[in-house]
Amino acid sequence: MQAAFLPKRVLWVAAMLTLSVGIRLADGQALPSPGSAPAASAESTPNPTQPASPAADPTAADAQLPGAIYKEAMHPLDVVRQSMENWSETELGALHIGMRTASEACYRMQPEDYSNGDLYDLAHLCAFGQDWNPANTAAQRYIVSKAPQHRAQAYAISVGAFVHLNALDLALETTRELLRVEPYDAEVTYTLRYMKDALESAGNPEAPVLAEEEHPLIIEALSKGTPLKAEYGDAVVSTGLLYEMAMEAAFFERYAGNDAQAATDLADVERALPPTAALTAEDRQEIDSAKLQYHLLGTQLPHIPLLRSYKSATAKARIDLDGRAATVLVLFPDWCVQCKKMMPEMSQFGATHPDTSLSAYGLIFKGDSEKATPGAQDDLLGSDVLEISADTARSFGSTDYPLGIVVDRAGFIRFIGTLPGDAFNSKGYMERVIVRIVGRQVVKPVHFVR
Repeated sequence: MQAAFLPKRVLWVAAMLTLSVGIRLADGQALPSPGSAPAASAESTPNPTQPASPAADPTAADAQLPGAIYKEAMHPLDVVRQSMENWSETELGALHIGMRTASEACYRMQPEDYSNGDLYDLAHLCAFGQDWNPANTAAQRYIVSKAPQHRAQAYAISVGAFVHLNALDLALETTRELLRVEPYDAEVTYTLRYMKDALESAGNPEAPVLAEEEHPLIIEALSKGTPLKAEYGDAVVSTGLLYEMAMEAAFFERYAGNDAQAATDLADVERALPPTAALTAEDRQEIDSAKLQYHLLGTQLPHIPLLRSYKSATAKARIDLDGRAATVLVLFPDWCVQCKKMMPEMSQFGATHPDTSLSAYGLIFKGDSEKATPGAQDDLLGSDVLEISADTARSFGSTDYPLGIVVDRAGFIRFIGTLPGDAFNSKGYMERVIVRIVGRQVVKPVHFVR
C-alpha cells in the first residue's frame, strides 16, 4: 500500500500532474501512501502472524478473464510510467514545452478577468505550468463562486499548490474544508490521499489525525460494495483501491504507536466490505495485498532465500541483521528502471559509519518467466543488491515498486510499503521512518551527487 501505509505512494511533479491534468497514477509513486505507498505499517488485530484470508474466493476462471490478464500484462508499463525518471528525452522535452507554454500563458492572464469554467481552466493551466500562486488564486476564486461542476477539482488544485509552496498548514486547512463541504466522492478521496501522503512524507503528526477524520466517510463508501465515482467527471476509485485507502487510518495509527485504535480501524474496514460485493481479480489482489502487508507488521522477518549477490562474484549472499538498529530492504522487479536508479542512494544511505548502525539491501527478482538478457543487470554489479525469487517477492504482497521493508534491531518488520523516488535523500522519507522506529537519528547526513 502506500505510506507507511504510504500505502502506494508519487514524484512531486507527477503527483501534481495527477491533480492538474487528471492523470490517476497507479497508487502513489511520488508520495508514499499508507498501506500502499511509502510503506505499510499497521499491525493486525486477531493474529498478526496469519495472512488475511481473501475477501472473496477468486476463481480460476475469473483470474483468466481477458480483462484481468490485460491489466496484469499492463502493470509493469503502468509502474514504469509512474516515474518521470523513466521517461525518454523526447517525452520530457514535450512535457517541458507544454509546461513552459502553460506558464507563459498563465503569466499573461489575471484570474479576475475570468469566471465559471474559464476560471477553473485558468487554475488548471497555471497548475500545469507549475505557477502555484496564480493557480491557487484562480482555484480559490472558483471555489468561492460555488459553481459545482469543478469545485472538488479546484480544491485539489489549491491543496496541491499549497503543498508545493511548502504551506502544509494551509493545505491541511483547505483539505478539511473540502471534506466538510463537498460530497464524499472519488475526487475528494484522491485529494485526501494526496494530502495524507504529503503529511506522512513530511513527518507531520497530522497525517493520522486527518485519516481518522476521513475514516467514517470512507467506511460508509466501502460498505456499498461498489466503486466510488465522482459527482462530476469520470474519476473512479475501484473497490479494491477503496479498501486499501480505508486501511490507511489503521496503518497511520500503528505508526503513531496507537495499536488499540489501529485494531479498531482495521475491524471497521473488515466489517464494511459486504460479502456480496462484486470484486474483480484486480480488486481481490489489492485487498489481499493490503491485508497481507498489514498483518506482516509487527512479525519477525521471515527467512528470505537468496539466489545470488551482486556485490561480487565471491560475495556470500546474506542479509546481516546482527547489531543493526534498523535494516532496510528495497524489493523490486528487474524491469523497474527507477528502482535500479535508487540503488546508489540506498547503498550510501546504509553505508557503515562509526556512529551509524544501519544496513540496506536491494532485493531484485525476475519479473517474467523469460531468461534475462545477458548484461541487463550489469549496472547493479558491486552494489548491495541480492537476487530473490518471484515467489519470495509475492510473499510480501508486492504489487507496486519499489517496495520498502524496514526491520528493527530485534528482527521485527516495522514498515512495509511503496517508497517515493527520493526516499534515500538526505533528510528524506526513509530517514524519517528510521527515526520514528529507532527513536533517534542514526543516519549521518550524506549528500549524494549523481
